[in-house]
Amino acid sequence: MEEKLEEEIVVDKEKKRKNWRILLYIFAGIAVLAIITGVICFYLVTPDIDEAPTNVRVENYEGELYVVADYQEKFDYQFVIEALIDGEYVEINTVSSDKNALNLSEQEVLLNAGNQFRFKVAYINENGANGDYSSYLEWTKVTPLDKIEVEVSENIVSWNSVMFAESYLVKLTHPNSLQEDIDVGQELSYTLSGSGTFQIYVVAVGGEGFYSSTSSLITITI
Repeated sequence: MEEKLEEEIVVDKEKKRKNWRILLYIFAGIAVLAIITGVICFYLVTPDIDEAPTNVRVENYEGELYVVADYQEKFDYQFVIEALIDGEYVEINTVSSDKNALNLSEQEVLLNAGNQFRFKVAYINENGANGDYSSYLEWTKVTPLDKIEVEVSENIVSWNSVMFAESYLVKLTHPNSLQEDIDVGQELSYTLSGSGTFQIYVVAVGGEGFYSSTSSLITITI
C-alpha cells in the first residue's frame, strides 16, 4: 500500500513538472510573438521615406542665417555642411534636427564674407533611418558694404571711404538727359563740368563676398 502511494506521489510530481514546462513554453511563445508583433507594427507605422527634401535654401531671420528645407510633418531632418577649403569641399558637420531650419551661426563654421559652402538635407523617420539627400545647394556668404554718404561743394561731389570697397562708380545724368557711368577707382571725389541740373548717385563696388552700397540720389544745379 505504501509503495503504491509513493508511486502516485512521484507521478503527481512529474505531472506538475510537465505542466510547468508546458506553461513556460506557452509564456515564452507569447513573449516571442509579442516581440515579433511589436517589431512588425513599428515598421508598419513608421513612414517610408520615398522622397528627398526640395527647395533647400539659405534665409535670413532677424540677422541670423539658416539653412532651410521644405517642411514635412512626419519626418525629422539631417543637415550636412561642407566648406570650400583649398579648392575642395570638406565636410564640417552633420546635424540631425526635428526642425526644418538649421541656424548656421550655431555651427562651427566661419561666416566671413566670400566664404563658400554647400549644403544637403535628408529626411529621417522614427526609427532613425534617413532617406536620399537633396541636391547640393552651393552658397557664398555675401556681406553688404557700409552705407555711402555723398556731399556737394559747388561743383565737387565727394563721399566717405567705405571699408572693403574695391572701387567707386559715379552714375551721372547730364542736363541733356545723357546718362554716364564713371569708374573713378579709389578716388573719393568727382568734379562736375558744364552747367545745368545733374542727378548723381555714387556706388561703392564691393569685392568678392560683398554687396555694393549705393548712396541716395543727389540733384545738383550749377
